[in-house]
Amino acid sequence: MRPSGGGAVAVAIVAAASLLLVVGTAVWPMLTLLVAVTVGIAVLAWRSPALAFCLAILLFGIEGTIKVRLTIEGSPLPVAGDAVGAAFIDLCFCLALLGLARHDRGRTIRRIWTVSGTWQRLAFSALAGWLVVSAVQVFQNDSLVQGLLGFRLVQGYVVAIVAGTALLAVSAVPQRTLAALAAVLGLVSGYAALRAAIGPATSERIFALSQDTTSVLAEGRENIFKGVGSFSSAIGLVSFLVPAAGFAFGLASLRPLRLLAWLVFGLAVGAVFGTYTRAALVAVAIALVATGVLLLVTEGRSRRRRLLLAAAVAALIAVGGVATSITFSGSSELRERGRGILHPLSDDAVKIRWRKAKESFEVLRDRPFGTGVGSVGHATEVVGERVVTVDNSYLKILQEQGPLGAVPFILGVFATLIAAAAGVARRAMPLRGLGTAAVTASVSFFLLAWTSEAIEQPGKVLAWLLLGVALWVAFGSPKRERGSGEGGPVAPGTG
Repeated sequence: MRPSGGGAVAVAIVAAASLLLVVGTAVWPMLTLLVAVTVGIAVLAWRSPALAFCLAILLFGIEGTIKVRLTIEGSPLPVAGDAVGAAFIDLCFCLALLGLARHDRGRTIRRIWTVSGTWQRLAFSALAGWLVVSAVQVFQNDSLVQGLLGFRLVQGYVVAIVAGTALLAVSAVPQRTLAALAAVLGLVSGYAALRAAIGPATSERIFALSQDTTSVLAEGRENIFKGVGSFSSAIGLVSFLVPAAGFAFGLASLRPLRLLAWLVFGLAVGAVFGTYTRAALVAVAIALVATGVLLLVTEGRSRRRRLLLAAAVAALIAVGGVATSITFSGSSELRERGRGILHPLSDDAVKIRWRKAKESFEVLRDRPFGTGVGSVGHATEVVGERVVTVDNSYLKILQEQGPLGAVPFILGVFATLIAAAAGVARRAMPLRGLGTAAVTASVSFFLLAWTSEAIEQPGKVLAWLLLGVALWVAFGSPKRERGSGEGGPVAPGTG
């Protein structure tokens, strides 16, 4: 029996798609896989947007691996492999975000705004005002392309806050979404910890060394490679691991996710040690203390649990101190870096940052409205021969946008974090545990941003996302929570 006309067309389409899949897999395997993942996320965004967004976060967590493989394998597209990888990651991010927006329809954002007080609204407005000012200051850059790229790298991902507010609101079973997100963080952290133990793959080492970042701490006999995991650089890796570790530690207060959370925390911290990044270790330590304090000062815990929590935080800090001492004793270069933790003012890296800060203020004196969005950071690679860097996210914003952009950015970020923390403290467990985890994870990222341009690294997406989760817990989640005990389930979604 011959197929009908429509059936014949369908068979032809399937045959052509199968042929393209076979050829693509043989010639451009990573590109073919990215196309398949993009299609899968597009389908999931329609049916299960929370899971789709978790998969999009995974792509940010393996951005280096994607770019390495595309660079090695090539593609039929007339652009560099890393640009192709970035485009696909952004496309998946947008598809997942649209899926969340479609299901939530802005209900959670409206609810957060409605129940917020005056000063909370001022905090949110400052952050929104910074985005508006940034859009105008794109045109201050001498190169429009560079300005747009700079906006994409930093301001464009702030919409992840909106995704965070909707992530659990649209979930039929929020606990499963949290487990999926924790699993993603575990996969990224686990691979990074593995590479910290056995060393990077040859292709990863070559790609990291080709980037305009410091990947080797010392040359010659004491050659020490900073771990990059599945990222393009060590700073990209820690920008993701620091909030991941903070979130996992706080998430351990939720009994159903406790084992998974502790596993993620251990892997993330182990991988951070493999990067030899001192600021990241300090940021994780501060996140632990902040989490413990927030959980201790709020009601709902017995004296025994408070003591256990305080002991756990103290023990982790002590173990971390010993591990830091051992890690930074392997060579003269590492010992010198280790001394910088105890004596930061005499550290060479700190002195270099002070010098860069003075240079930035000199630039700002000549151009008080800033040099334009994208004039500092990776966007400068587009038109410049070298990357212009200041090693400080806040200084980067100040040099690019002047006080007109830097003031609302700093006030908006930290006032929003304070508003989220205050709102979270009023919730009952287990929501308070989840909110505390999200707040401290975001805080740890913005602490790390003081010593690097982490604001344009992949971890920014996770940090903004978790800030949105914290806002959902503080203002957008249901007033009546199912289960008031420590091990109870997370409140149901509002979507």
